[in-house]
Amino acid sequence: MRKLALILVCISLLTTGCWDYQEVDRLATVLALGIDRIPGSKNILLTVQIGKPEGKGSSKQIGGQGGEKSYIIMNSEGKSLSEAILSLGKQSTRRIVLSHCKTAVLGRDLAETGIGEILDDLKRARESRRTNWILTTDKTAKEIIEKDIALEQLPGRGLDHILQNFKKAGQVVPMNFNDFFARLNGESHVSFTPLAQLEDIDKQVTNQLAKVVGRSLDTEEKPKTLTIGKTAIFKNLRMVGVLNEDDTRAHKWLVDSPKGSSITLAYAPQAQTNGDKGDIIFEIEDGQTTITPHITEEGITMNIECTTKVLIHELTATGVNLVDPKVVAQLELQTAETMKLQLEHTINTAQKELKSDCVGFAENLHDYYPLEWKQIKDNWDDIFPTVDYQIFCKVKILSSGTISNPTLRSESEE
Repeated sequence: MRKLALILVCISLLTTGCWDYQEVDRLATVLALGIDRIPGSKNILLTVQIGKPEGKGSSKQIGGQGGEKSYIIMNSEGKSLSEAILSLGKQSTRRIVLSHCKTAVLGRDLAETGIGEILDDLKRARESRRTNWILTTDKTAKEIIEKDIALEQLPGRGLDHILQNFKKAGQVVPMNFNDFFARLNGESHVSFTPLAQLEDIDKQVTNQLAKVVGRSLDTEEKPKTLTIGKTAIFKNLRMVGVLNEDDTRAHKWLVDSPKGSSITLAYAPQAQTNGDKGDIIFEIEDGQTTITPHITEEGITMNIECTTKVLIHELTATGVNLVDPKVVAQLELQTAETMKLQLEHTINTAQKELKSDCVGFAENLHDYYPLEWKQIKDNWDDIFPTVDYQIFCKVKILSSGTISNPTLRSESEE
């Protein structure tokens, strides 16, 4: 009996295998996808970027340079995202795999008309991961997905690297699906994503140089550059507006952390006869923002405290004695006032223009006053624009870098 059992075990080991085994070179791996609303139709347009297997083709193209591209673009149409994904199979000899897709881009028309059905499909898709990045664009998602990124063979991976870098340092708060869904389901039903744009940076720089030299420059025309520096605001599943770059920076101070971003101070010397105006750029080494709500008979007030530790990154003003404690104290006060003004502008934009609580007031109110919040949450859209706030900023300069005073400028620069 034992011999029979041993034989059966040996046979089972020899006959078993991976029943759903797939050869890697028979898979089409999606690196990034874009979703657009087709104008005049209820259908959506799905654009996917698929990486080519290694060894296909000779010289690979890097960031728009010569050579064969390391990826292909495929498009499909459908009444829903799941239908559009299935439609890709009609034109592909390989099985479409979404499990390695890192980034999804929402087109402007889709974002403004509503993303409820799309989010439902993304939540239910088995291969979709909650850690994937989500972006919005002021153009079509198709344009972003098809755009090459400098120094990258695979633009989809380039988008992932940009957003990963934002987690360490940057002016924009990166957003994954999990955080995006959580904020939409939060107390204010407001969320946000970074905004991807295509800008003609080379043309802008060329025009500036042409004005300086007083003639047109003989330069080669270059394609537009993909940039991420603004924030798209969503309320009740629709995009309601965009924060510019300055407001995006202050928005990060409010909802995330000042750490990793920067402050530009338009320095105005006081009691200095040998100094002149200039910009001082500070890099925020560390920082924290706390929002504390208070409810009184007069209404709701938010106390916002922002403390930062900064390093001097660049100094263009002359006559700034960074060895003098009084000068350093003056710089700290002026920088704190600059931060306060920017925070005020961002909150005012949220209250008066966007009318959307993208600054986290509702969440803090719910945490500090849960019973009172239940009574006012249904009217929060009307209450939020009237909420008063007080901002207190404190800046500590840790270091001026490897030199104390600015490099002297030549007479021509003055």
